[in-house]
Amino acid sequence: MNNNLSITKIITTLSKTLNIANQMVPLYKQVKPLIIKSNEILANANSFKKKINSQYTPQKNKTNTQQQSNNITNNLPTFFQ
Repeated sequence: MNNNLSITKIITTLSKTLNIANQMVPLYKQVKPLIIKSNEILANANSFKKKINSQYTPQKNKTNTQQQSNNITNNLPTFFQ
């Protein structure tokens, strides 16, 4: 009797383990391409970030340059800049 209980426990545990494995295999097959290409995905994300940063580099404002040149030529005091 004692052997039957241990064999049924082993079979039950084995059955649960196989059920979990059957659920995990399709998940692994779906995630595997993402894991393999993760370096490529990160490289693309970094290049996209660099493009965004290069588009928004500060540039000189033309109105500030014109105001400074007008102030110099007018020889008038400037209260606000």
